[in-house]
Amino acid sequence: MQLNEQQLESVYYISGPCLVLAGAGSGKTRVITEKIIHLIQDCGYKPYNIFAVTFTNKAAREMKERISASLSSDTIKGLHVSTFHSVGLDILRQEHHYAGIRPNFTLFDEYDQMTVIKEILQELQGTYADKDHLKDECQFWQNKISSYKNDLIGYDEIDQELNDTNQLAAIIYKRYEETLRAINAVDFDDLIYLPVRMFQNHETVLEKWRQRVRYLLVDEYQDTNASQYQLIKLLVAKRQRFTVVGDDDQSIYSWRGARPQNISLLREDFPELKVIMLEQNYRSCGRILKCANQLISQNKHDFVKQLHSKLDYGARINVIEVPDASLEGKTLVTELLAHHYMNKTKYSDYAILYRGNYQSREIQKALQESNIPFRVVGGTSFFAQAEIKDFMSYLRIIANDDDDKAFLRIINIPKREIGPTSISYLDTFAKKYGISLLQACNHPELINEVKPKTVAIFRSFYDMIDSIRTDLNGAEWEKHLEELPERLGYTDWLYLDSSSEKAAEVRLENVRTLLKWVNNAVNGDDNEFIGDMLINDAINKLCVRELLDRNEEEYELEEVQLMTLHSSKGLEFPYVFLIGMEEGLLPHETSIEENNIEEERRLAYVGITRAKKELYLMYCKNRKSRKRLETKVEPSRFLFELPEEDLHWPAKLKDNRTEEEKKQTMDSLFEQLLNTLK
Repeated sequence: MQLNEQQLESVYYISGPCLVLAGAGSGKTRVITEKIIHLIQDCGYKPYNIFAVTFTNKAAREMKERISASLSSDTIKGLHVSTFHSVGLDILRQEHHYAGIRPNFTLFDEYDQMTVIKEILQELQGTYADKDHLKDECQFWQNKISSYKNDLIGYDEIDQELNDTNQLAAIIYKRYEETLRAINAVDFDDLIYLPVRMFQNHETVLEKWRQRVRYLLVDEYQDTNASQYQLIKLLVAKRQRFTVVGDDDQSIYSWRGARPQNISLLREDFPELKVIMLEQNYRSCGRILKCANQLISQNKHDFVKQLHSKLDYGARINVIEVPDASLEGKTLVTELLAHHYMNKTKYSDYAILYRGNYQSREIQKALQESNIPFRVVGGTSFFAQAEIKDFMSYLRIIANDDDDKAFLRIINIPKREIGPTSISYLDTFAKKYGISLLQACNHPELINEVKPKTVAIFRSFYDMIDSIRTDLNGAEWEKHLEELPERLGYTDWLYLDSSSEKAAEVRLENVRTLLKWVNNAVNGDDNEFIGDMLINDAINKLCVRELLDRNEEEYELEEVQLMTLHSSKGLEFPYVFLIGMEEGLLPHETSIEENNIEEERRLAYVGITRAKKELYLMYCKNRKSRKRLETKVEPSRFLFELPEEDLHWPAKLKDNRTEEEKKQTMDSLFEQLLNTLK
């Protein structure tokens, strides 16, 4: 592919500061790699003096591979292509003395940081009776210290007159820093914070690195925070030979410190800045780009760009309304399967995007029911979550008392004071008699091998499982199934094990969803299960579902991709389903309350511009609130900002059917598709 006029201008302009505003799918990575090649081949720059920085190892690796395909390893020897933090680490390793640290310093990870903060809090405030509260406090102060460092604020620069929290912050931050220095350690944020401070205080060291970094290139510039911007500014301020590439319309990480205003700061700090727009999109059809352009035009811009494409105009955007979240998955799968068979596509051509991981629950269920392979990207599959694995193990041992692996997972969940030695004795005993671990718990001869107290615990566990199995096969099985988390002591244990009450509620809701699926299977409300079914059969079916889910994630290549909008950035797919286009979800209720709609609009823009050929936007009319009440919701305001003539939105036309009639129609279509797959 030949470079277009704007790309060529971006590559060949090297005489001053340059900002390349690269729209989605406009070939920015190629511009950076071609510019590096040009600097080495044509401009006399030594690789040793060129630094290219980005945010992920994957992006850095991709750049290196592209450059290596054009230049020999000898030609590019010394070229520095890496992440911001890798650059910072190299600087600290060479200049540690000026940063106040000793050679061979240690880099702390999150666990190390939490341990230090925990010790500080316990010294200041005494022993915490509530371990969950202590964990939350540690997380709060870890985030607080990280935020200070990203904003280049030292502990002695905190305005302590504002409130008591700031006074406490200064104390905790100071002790944290003193502890790290005492044991010669730095944390992740120090890799930028300390070099910036060092350069600000030691002009000779800064000048040394300015001589080293003769040309600087920065990828994903819109994601830089305050400290990263200062590092860039310090290194290039005198020579002003740099190129930063970014897209203000894809700045979606302010919650972790990114500052989109860094783009505007460039013009203030570098008046000679040349701005080049990459507006030709090589990814999406014209109609998708028209919708993306119109949506993002609602945001305020210092630099206005309009994406365009030489590809076909494309099909209209499908806007699909569903009655509630329970039908969201079925509706999506019905559309996806119909499209798949009509167009002979691959499953890997499809991506399903959403605001939060929890939205994927019903989608995963519907995909599994239809035997559609999928992978959850950047999140945890529903069946891979700890509480689901725990409860699946309980269901497995209830259905099959020979399942030793399930037994070993849950014998101490909740805690039953069964140590590894006792389990080892039980295992030896079970093998001796040729029985399962659960059966061994109730064997009369066990008393000769294990302490009486431990035998009593084993037998109590056996009796509980046996009693539950009996009840679940009785007339009131639905009642007993619903009460299972409380009966097992799992509900109380979740609240003890989780980091917060809110986290426990989310995990408990996941368990309830699983039990609801079992209930639906037995009652025939679940399309995967046909005819009358005993509860043990339903449990075994779910166990098979879990194994399939696990195997597909490990080995299946042709998979539908499920991911959050944040995880989708930088990716592209022929066909995209963007779900949850509702007020309160996208835009998120917190952003609505804080009047931070522009970042939410950028997030929707990112989702729309992932699609190459076709785009489906979905929303529910009703969705359960945090209190588990069905609540009426409104379509996202972003839907109404799209050009109406480019949308296929049947729900905007009058539909006289009742919600029940719509549901019956969708159930019928879904069942027909499942029958087709058999």
